[in-house]
Amino acid sequence: MATKLKKASIAIRQNKGRDLSPNWDGAADWTGDKFTAHFRDAMKWYNFEHSGKDLKPQVINWMSKNGYTKAQIAEFKKTKDNRCGVTMGAIAACLNKGMPNIHPGFNNGRDSSLWLGTEISKVIEDGKNDLDDSEETKEVKPTAPIISIQDRVRETSLGMTVEIEDAIELWQVDAENFDPKAFKILNLLKGKQAKAAHARIIRDFYGRWLAELNELASGEGCEQLKEGYRHRPRKHIKKMIEFLTEIESACNMLMQEAKVNKKPRKTKAVSKDKVVAKLKYKKTDEPLKLVSVNPVDIIGSKELWIYNSKTRKLGKYIAAEFHELSVKGTSITGFDENKSVCKTLRKPAEQLKEFKAAGKVALRKFLDDINAVDTKMNGRINEETLLLKVA
Repeated sequence: MATKLKKASIAIRQNKGRDLSPNWDGAADWTGDKFTAHFRDAMKWYNFEHSGKDLKPQVINWMSKNGYTKAQIAEFKKTKDNRCGVTMGAIAACLNKGMPNIHPGFNNGRDSSLWLGTEISKVIEDGKNDLDDSEETKEVKPTAPIISIQDRVRETSLGMTVEIEDAIELWQVDAENFDPKAFKILNLLKGKQAKAAHARIIRDFYGRWLAELNELASGEGCEQLKEGYRHRPRKHIKKMIEFLTEIESACNMLMQEAKVNKKPRKTKAVSKDKVVAKLKYKKTDEPLKLVSVNPVDIIGSKELWIYNSKTRKLGKYIAAEFHELSVKGTSITGFDENKSVCKTLRKPAEQLKEFKAAGKVALRKFLDDINAVDTKMNGRINEETLLLKVA
């Protein structure tokens, strides 16, 4: 593949010194269809290869050959370069290369020179108030263009397609000997460290042309499309479709690989303060001399003692197996529903005093020693609930 690419690059570089612009020799004797097809190919070529600014000298050259005064040419030169469109410059270039200004089978026999002359007059009229470049430089300080990230990625992406463009140019110059299988697009893009973002831009850039050629090959293309490619044999079109399909497949594969290799995004841990922010509880109980612990301590614990001052119920939440206690809204989560129970205290002041003095061993049987019925807890915490201990 490397050898064929090298040969292709050499052939293209050899052609770069030559004038490859559309040739109009003998155009006066062409049929209307051939003339029209060649004209459209010429417009495409100039659109692809040049800007309006590049083609402005072609218009000036045509004016000098067609009776315009030096003053008129000077007025046209003074106008902003962007006033000269690519179509205008391309037609001037074609006329300079020998395209007949009138052909009976093209554009209903209209005169291309008259159209060009009208456009030149419009540019001169519209550009009368254009500032001279030197005046613009004095009045406006040049500022560095701000290039967005998207534009930078697009520029980088299209910079990876040099060999692809060389291959397309080879197809344009010698489609008969063009071999689409000789180009390993996937290896080429991987060698240029193309990422998913680059692959997406490259795929979309060539995808429009691929869609156009597929439509043409299916026979469902419009007459204008068929006429534009009438000079190309079907086998040449098929070769380019195969080449563009290979580009699309390579880009899709790079995008898919990026998805597979992408590391899952780490979930940002929510702060404990934020987790318990909505929990409503009783901070202190002056008659019983009780103070709640910080609810933040509940998160990750295995055991939580609570006391409801309104119902006189003392309870213990025990974490379920392989779980830890946590908080969600105004509720306790992660507890064992069977082991987490509460009992009603008959003498809260005395019993809670004993509770405060009890150690870890005594607390294990504290609820069992209370003569009351076990009640399963539902996890709800309210303004009457004190958070006594966590473990």
